[in-house]
Amino acid sequence: MEIGAGRNLQLSLSIVGIALCLLVNDCSREQEQGGISGRSRLMPDQIITNFEITETALGRKDWTMRADSAYLYDRRNLLEAKSVEVTFYDENGQVRSILKADYGKLNRKSDDMEARGHVVVTSAEGIKLETSKLTWLNSERQIVSDDSVKITRKDDILTGWGFRGDPDLGTFTILRQMKATIKPDKGSEKDESAGTSNR
Repeated sequence: MEIGAGRNLQLSLSIVGIALCLLVNDCSREQEQGGISGRSRLMPDQIITNFEITETALGRKDWTMRADSAYLYDRRNLLEAKSVEVTFYDENGQVRSILKADYGKLNRKSDDMEARGHVVVTSAEGIKLETSKLTWLNSERQIVSDDSVKITRKDDILTGWGFRGDPDLGTFTILRQMKATIKPDKGSEKDESAGTSNR
């Protein structure tokens, strides 16, 4: 299956159980029911457990999404998932960071992803970002949030509202109400406040 310009999407489905819309009525007729995010939505075309999907770019891994279960909506090019883990890779195939969340949503046309509920991104260097909602903008190669964020690097903690940065957390901006708690090598804590911060 191809998505985007020159991108191949490979589905590796480790299937324990797969429900392919096995209803007495016609599967193609979408019906209203409560979705996994708790709102009324159309019935999925497929429900897959132990789901894994990998996007490649120019023959190399770009990212991999794994989930306990995934719900595919063909007409809307939408995939929703529970208990999500997304691994981002660099150009050498090394892990840049791992994102974990209660819920994830993937636009299968743009490859933009949204993660919600106890979202934690941990970089290969051990920097940790925590928030309640985060979006991966595939065309910009950025993760963004308009919610409160907390970033922990060793003993240093940054908090604020709004975030934009690389998935490896190497370069980022906290958009407003930034507060830093920094522990100098000698021990005493100091607090600093600013509106925007670049690491």
